Amino acid sequence: TNDRMLRYKRISTHFFMDTFEVTEKAVSQRKNRYMQLFVSDAGFMYVYPMRKKTEIPLAVKAFAKEIGIPTSLILDPEGTHRGDELRKVANEMNCPLKFLERKTQWANLAELYIGLTKEAIRKDMKDSDSPLKFWDYCAERRVLINNLTSKDLFLLQGSNANTKITGQPGDISNLCQFGWFEWVYFKDKNNFPYQEEKLGRCLGPAKNYSNEMSQWILKDTMHITATHTVRCLSDKEIADPTII
Repeated sequence: TNDRMLRYKRISTHFFMDTFEVTEKAVSQRKNRYMQLFVSDAGFMYVYPMRKKTEIPLAVKAFAKEIGIPTSLILDPEGTHRGDELRKVANEMNCPLKFLERKTQWANLAELYIGLTKEAIRKDMKDSDSPLKFWDYCAERRVLINNLTSKDLFLLQGSNANTKITGQPGDISNLCQFGWFEWVYFKDKNNFPYQEEKLGRCLGPAKNYSNEMSQWILKDTMHITATHTVRCLSDKEIADPTII
């Protein structure tokens, strides 16, 4: 029997969803070109990176497993959103799909938050001079910051979007200590007999790896690893490059 609707958490609010893409030259290091964004009226966001638009049903499944099943999903009536696979997934979860009228994209709240997210990503990547191929890591980090930041919205009542939707206060420890693309030290235990502590670049929290403090780290070999043995550079190390 299908007990999916019983296993997933139910959220008593509507969610809007939409897809944004990057140019072909900016395909990410993980081969992602698209990002599916889900947003509630309280400003809670969830993103799922995709290689193809046909992965939208997978994004909906991931959203339902991690966040829950909303009262309904509101989306534009474009081709990929009209697919049979998406309808099947929504029916199995007992999640109604509500389609907006054509040529009324302004009514989709996800359009506004896509613009805000893009601008935040542009700013982070410009300020840090980071390569464009890591834009999807930057997007995931920006969404976490958005959800844990209090805003002047009546629906939030002085709290943040994460608390409003999940009921949990949230933890900013893995976000406040490291900036985007910041130089950090991490331990590479597979580097014997060289020094165990190596320099790397921080790409944001690594979900589902080790503990909550785990971070994605760009190594000097241009490979990315997840580790919780990471620390910021000291003032002395920043001031004197010869120490590094």
